[in-house]
Amino acid sequence: MAYITINRKHFENNIDVVKRHLESIEPSREIEIAAVLKDNAYGHGLEIMAELASSYGIKTAFVKNYDEALRIKDKFDCITFFYDDMREKFSHIYPSIHHLSDIDRFEKSLGNLSDLGVELKVNVGMNRNGITPSDLESVIEKIMKNNMRLIGVFAHNGYGDGEDAEFYAEIERFEDIKGRVVKLSNTLGFPMPRFHTLNSSSTFRVKTCSDSLVRIGIALYGYLACDIQSASNLKPVLKLYANKVSSRILKKGDRVGYDGVSQMNDEVIVSTYDIGYGDGLCRLNGDRKLFLPNGNEIIAKNSMDCFSSYGELDEICVIDDANYVAGIFDTIPHEVLVRLSPFIKRIVV
Repeated sequence: MAYITINRKHFENNIDVVKRHLESIEPSREIEIAAVLKDNAYGHGLEIMAELASSYGIKTAFVKNYDEALRIKDKFDCITFFYDDMREKFSHIYPSIHHLSDIDRFEKSLGNLSDLGVELKVNVGMNRNGITPSDLESVIEKIMKNNMRLIGVFAHNGYGDGEDAEFYAEIERFEDIKGRVVKLSNTLGFPMPRFHTLNSSSTFRVKTCSDSLVRIGIALYGYLACDIQSASNLKPVLKLYANKVSSRILKKGDRVGYDGVSQMNDEVIVSTYDIGYGDGLCRLNGDRKLFLPNGNEIIAKNSMDCFSSYGELDEICVIDDANYVAGIFDTIPHEVLVRLSPFIKRIVV
């Protein structure tokens, strides 16, 4: 059967790369590294990566929804989920507030909101999610009125992958937000929340950081969606392997697969392997070429459950570099990785 390997040493190396960068820009204080484990830990396996992160000493995790939070609730001191309702209170699991109406929605599902920890998302320019900055005071006042705990105030800097001036403008806007929250904390008497706005690329791009923590997602798994020198030592954590289903000798002129898109130029041995687009491997329709790490070509068209390639190896590595595959399909490594089926067995090595 096809399987995925998860390299523990590469994962720990990637945390160390982030840690060294943070130490270089803020040598006088420690900035917490939080693990972003949303969407099945970027396709790597939520429970597996939660265990590895927890074992390394990571205390805080961010996930997509309440169900993901429940699956790893015993691994971290703090877990925040970005989207979804809170269906049962946990002292260390926090929903995110994107709009004033979210508080009313939480009340419908939970009833009494007293002591519920929440994190408040503020829109600083990406214009995707989060409250409008002008609503900051009114939302925080409503949080306090309901005796909720404001665990964190955060934003998402959406310009870390490039050199756009908006990257620095968003940092300045968030600094203003932090200043307003500090004043509210002093006025209303609630404990100072944690602040965070930097993802992987943004973390490596900044030269200084005043936030409480950084949210590291794709860099944990060995990638960035841009080229930054301080992140050059990141190592891919995941490899995808397939096993042979069958082999056959094809003659010159024989065609392979649906619609016979690929025709043999010589007599060759062709084998079929047990990974297809149903497992998350992007579909080839004949307009581009995708090569395996050993140099063999995947023969178009690959199908839902399998692909064909030249040779007759019993087992073959299909992906060891998501950047390469992403480049072929004009996308980013994130998409290549999260496509991988959760039903593929994952093994820590």
